[in-house]
Amino acid sequence: MHELAYSSSKAALNMITVRYAQALPDIRFNVATPGEVANRTFAATDMNNHTGTLTVTQDTGSIIRLATIDADDPTGTFIDRLGPLGW
Repeated sequence: MHELAYSSSKAALNMITVRYAQALPDIRFNVATPGEVANRTFAATDMNNHTGTLTVTQDTGSIIRLATIDADDPTGTFIDRLGPLGW
């Protein structure tokens, strides 16, 4: 059940991000997921009982990238540490 609730709320957050990006194009709205979706890798944290293979430092690349974007960078995107994702 945990995965159902998490996945549903994540999908809703992604859609809200896209809608804000469309409504306010002068502001950058993007969403990041830690880890690598294609490789199913993620950080070892308390949330996953430390079963991940990445360190927290490796896992935060997408978050750092979005925190340092420029005004000309994309908006309304969903990324992981490897780059943009379709959802």
